Amino acid sequence: MRKPTRLRRISQARKGRAVWGLSDAGITLVELSVGMVMTALLSTVMVTWIFTGFGSDSTHRSYDQALEDLRNVSDQLSREVRAADYLTTADAASMTFWLDANRDGTVDTGETVTWSIESGGVVVRVTDDGSPKTVIATNLSPTASSFGYDEVDPASVGRVTIDLVALAATSSGGDEVFHSIDVYLRNA
Repeated sequence: MRKPTRLRRISQARKGRAVWGLSDAGITLVELSVGMVMTALLSTVMVTWIFTGFGSDSTHRSYDQALEDLRNVSDQLSREVRAADYLTTADAASMTFWLDANRDGTVDTGETVTWSIESGGVVVRVTDDGSPKTVIATNLSPTASSFGYDEVDPASVGRVTIDLVALAATSSGGDEVFHSIDVYLRNA
């Protein structure tokens, strides 16, 4: 049977001084257990920290996507509404306007543009020339997003208020990002 580990005095011949050291008997079960517990605690802290970082990154990406969708819709829509000659139909979920692209003063094919917020939270742009719908943004709230007008009669509208709400996925479920802009028709 082996003797337990003890500190003993070892002399160093070359340096001429004595130091305390351990014998070569190995480590005890208690020392091994303490090392394993410390390793487990450090590993738990590191894994928690890493997963928190991944969750935070995912949340930031979701917010970035929501802001990008809002920016794309508001930029393109405000540019077209500002240049529109007049609105032909206007309600909370859609608007149609004449955009005289060639400035000839007559309504030609492809110059009547409809923007709508569909029930699935998709914002689409459609022209009257038969081209397919262009999806401008997804993940918008169809109930909270809307168009507002300063007049009831679409032909008399001079200002359009665009209220958009994008949905950003978070670790606690979801969050809404709001954006509102007033656009004045240049030609109204």
